[in-house]
Amino acid sequence: MKYSEIIYSKAEAELKARRVRAEELAEMRRKQFAEKYPELIDIENIMKFSALEVIRSVGSGGKSVNISEVAKTNLEAQARKKELLVKNGYPADYLDVPYTCKKCNDSGIFNGKLCECHLALLQKLSVEGLSCSPILAKSTFDTFNLEYYSAIKDADLGFSHREIMGGVFGMLKNYAENFGPDSSSLFFSGGTGLGKTHLALAIFNVVTANGYSVYYSSARKVIKQLNNEHFGKGDTDLNEELSRNDLVIIDDLGAEFETPFGTAAINEIIDDAVLMGKPMILISNLDKTAFEERYGERVASRLNAFEIIQFFGTDIRQRNK
Repeated sequence: MKYSEIIYSKAEAELKARRVRAEELAEMRRKQFAEKYPELIDIENIMKFSALEVIRSVGSGGKSVNISEVAKTNLEAQARKKELLVKNGYPADYLDVPYTCKKCNDSGIFNGKLCECHLALLQKLSVEGLSCSPILAKSTFDTFNLEYYSAIKDADLGFSHREIMGGVFGMLKNYAENFGPDSSSLFFSGGTGLGKTHLALAIFNVVTANGYSVYYSSARKVIKQLNNEHFGKGDTDLNEELSRNDLVIIDDLGAEFETPFGTAAINEIIDDAVLMGKPMILISNLDKTAFEERYGERVASRLNAFEIIQFFGTDIRQRNK
């Protein structure tokens, strides 16, 4: 999983801020406690002296100091410190530095690898940077309601829309839970308000929770960003951003203003994803035939590498008014 340098920099800054806050709080507590209970200073001096004795011992090959005796003295001082705290109504660890993560002490590194707290922070910052973030929390598999779809059997399909969408729901939930670099690409097709974006973002939530990175945007914003980069107005590299994410989701294909540049841009993005074998989810109100008319035979042929997921029903947003 890869994130942009901006995300890594933000995460490192946040981890540093956590460390500084924790260490400043610990020092403030120590000073206040020492003013009330000066015995703490004596205990700390014993602990410092023990540490210095160990350092001297290492420098002299361990000949000048009895390490076991020094260790015993240090442990006794630590015990006295805890007794002093508890006796006066404080938790035994009150003077420890209250790091947010006890595993890595807010360094972000544990056993030579990125700590779980660091990975969680990278994911959080990545999600917060998305344009879809206001609706992301609402778009989960748990909040997807099949009651919005008709239970009346469709004569042409042989099943009700609710039955079909129940199958789509189950398939996409399984896709999200078992997502990996070799997962297939999907093409969501169907009219407006049928839950395409909701389920795409539900996949986003599960996939990112499992440690993968996801790029999500609308076709209109993708084309705008590429256009800005083309004329030297952008400060990012979209192609690099797409390549470093594990899953790419592009919404509202066909709803953007039609231009030769935009069509070529969409062609290139889909081409690159297919050639790299990168999982991609495309979302459109267009069916495969209309998609070919809009983007051309070449890019439409790339959909042969996608699983076509057809959405059925009536516009949920209209029914909720």
